[in-house]
Amino acid sequence: MFKHKKKLVLVFCIIAIFCLSGCSSKVENTDKVVSLFANRLFYDTQVDEYKEMFSDSQLYNERAQEVEEDLQNNFATVFEPISGTLSKSEREDISISLIDKVRDKASYSYTIDETTKNTIKVTYHIKGFDYAHLVGMTMSNLNENADNIEIGTVGAKHIVTIAYYDALEKASSIDKPVDISIYFKRDDNKKWLVDTKKSKEKDIQNLLFVFMTGKRHDDDYEKKMIEEINQITSKEQTK
Repeated sequence: MFKHKKKLVLVFCIIAIFCLSGCSSKVENTDKVVSLFANRLFYDTQVDEYKEMFSDSQLYNERAQEVEEDLQNNFATVFEPISGTLSKSEREDISISLIDKVRDKASYSYTIDETTKNTIKVTYHIKGFDYAHLVGMTMSNLNENADNIEIGTVGAKHIVTIAYYDALEKASSIDKPVDISIYFKRDDNKKWLVDTKKSKEKDIQNLLFVFMTGKRHDDDYEKKMIEEINQITSKEQTK
């Protein structure tokens, strides 16, 4: 009787070990999928691992390029009336320095909401870079040198560049994270991809934008930019 009980205990232990190892593997795999996706998108790292695990590796290269061009154009729209036309290489230098700072200051965490063998729902909590404040600080630096600026000259471009890099040194991320929920699913080849039927299209598009600006496209990004400009204007009027 005693030997029989010992055998049963042994069987239960073996079953428990298999169950625990299976659960552990599932959790580990889920975390890997979720973090790998974000690290590839936000930091441009783990490229080879991403290609092995995900089936849509080109989509986010294209999205990164779009956001980079958006920010280049935004910067040019605000400051070219002062500096004159920025060359392609000047725009690229500005965007490269910006992206480096974004990756240094912005961050993310996540909460896994639902998971099965072939599906994952995750909410990313993104503390994005405060791009509107960077533009505001750059404008404030320019106002301090307003008397020395001859609009559209090489000297003006030099002053704009200095003002930007000085502001970039002091730049930071937003305090309150933006939450975006995304669904992943396995395809027929057992690779992962974003489930576009369940995920909101705007959320998919805005993930990288939120990381780089701290705001959604359709949120209060423009409002924040206007607030920054109004603060600078009011400070100048009180001097």
